[in-house]
Amino acid sequence: MLKRATTARLTAAAIVLGAMVGCASAPIAGRLTLPGQEPDRVILSYRSSLLGGSGKLWTTLPAGERFTGTYVLQPGGRDAHMTGTLAGDRGGVMVCRFRLNEPGVGPDKGGTVRCDLSTGGVFDASF
Repeated sequence: MLKRATTARLTAAAIVLGAMVGCASAPIAGRLTLPGQEPDRVILSYRSSLLGGSGKLWTTLPAGERFTGTYVLQPGGRDAHMTGTLAGDRGGVMVCRFRLNEPGVGPDKGGTVRCDLSTGGVFDASF
């Protein structure tokens, strides 16, 4: 009975470790342009889900507003291969559209992104 419990724990630990390793994440360095202001460097980060068809996005703008949200892959999309919507902790919204180098893979292989802010600003990057 003790062997089964130990085996079950080791199996569960291996599954959790595999899930953690299987999720890709990285920063995307880009430029934020707000009306009437000089462009500023901003980092948009992502973490893919275990199966890679979706994931999380987050960033903090220079004024301090934190945005979090999710993205979904749309490999056959004409205008965007991946889209995401992020909500800000001060009421702002960012809508992001990605053109990916490899549409079915996700952001890991690079591409471009443009995020439109509800305030009229734009974040854009090549990664």
